[in-house]
Amino acid sequence: MKGFKGYIGIVGLALLSANVWADLPHSSILSRYGVSSDELPKPAPTENSEPVEEKSRFHIQPEQPFVTVRIGENNEPEMTGNLSIDRMAQQERQRCQRLQEEMVRRGERALNCDGSLPGMALPR
Repeated sequence: MKGFKGYIGIVGLALLSANVWADLPHSSILSRYGVSSDELPKPAPTENSEPVEEKSRFHIQPEQPFVTVRIGENNEPEMTGNLSIDRMAQQERQRCQRLQEEMVRRGERALNCDGSLPGMALPR
């Protein structure tokens, strides 16, 4: 019974499409109004202009890697312009470097002084 309903649907669709096909005109719309394609107006001439390059609203940068391995970088802390903050950052860096030198002298694992996790890139 299921296959029989499918055949009825296909036959119905064929009849509907035949009906629509019969209603369509067999000649072009121009010939129905007595106009040939040569009598159509010519398009207006256009100026050939260079395409204008638009500025992008988005600043696309290359994708940063998930992990960056750095060995022995001596990056200075960023200067903020505030004397007390800059002095505090410099003192903290000097303290960390002294501690790092002491750990290396003892043969322990070196400390990271840039404030990031070992092997991870700094946030920008």
